[in-house]
Amino acid sequence: MKVKDFENAIDALNCSVVLDEAKINNCHVRRFFGHKGCTLIMWDENGRGYSCVLHTVEESEMQYDTHKGVAECCYERDKVYDLKFE
Repeated sequence: MKVKDFENAIDALNCSVVLDEAKINNCHVRRFFGHKGCTLIMWDENGRGYSCVLHTVEESEMQYDTHKGVAECCYERDKVYDLKFE
């Protein structure tokens, strides 16, 4: 999928997600990151959603910097954020 496909599918969730970063490989999205409040959200290349809730202000400020320092193991599968591509 392309970045625009992800942006449109995320907008269709209607849940005020702020888009942060897309990891691209050969013009296709490998990972897409966003956040909503203290919840970090990651989508894989198929649009499956994963989330990670931050609990402290210091942690939130550190992690919002394009998700640097957040290991993928912190994310748990969260079907609420699964994307539907048209």
